[in-house]
Amino acid sequence: IPSRRLSKAVVSTQSTGDSDGSIAGAITLHNMMRKVTSGKAAAGDPVSKIMYNQFQKVSVDTPLFAVSKILDHDHFVVVTKGWQCYDDEGIETEKEMIYGILSRVDIVNYIMKNLPTANGSDGTNGTNGHDE
Repeated sequence: IPSRRLSKAVVSTQSTGDSDGSIAGAITLHNMMRKVTSGKAAAGDPVSKIMYNQFQKVSVDTPLFAVSKILDHDHFVVVTKGWQCYDDEGIETEKEMIYGILSRVDIVNYIMKNLPTANGSDGTNGTNGHDE
């Protein structure tokens, strides 16, 4: 919530929505620290003072290589997922919900965990995952 105080945002999520559930912006600990330590923001200020209003959004179905290309020039991407819901009149609508936030570190961690090892193509050293 953009009006939330910075002191409360530290323990909150990295993205924030408006009252209608849409994504209003995103905050990062790095940007928060930079603004606070430079005196440009204080703990009592609203989150909107340090919030990124322009950022890339991708769906959960976006290929990893496409996300990686975005991260070549952006610090993070907001991952969203469509959610089917019904309004007061019973009409089905789709809302966008935040599924997560990805950074370069997340991509590197994923690649390192899923990269074949030098001794075995599937990370099991040719033992089919069983110890001998």
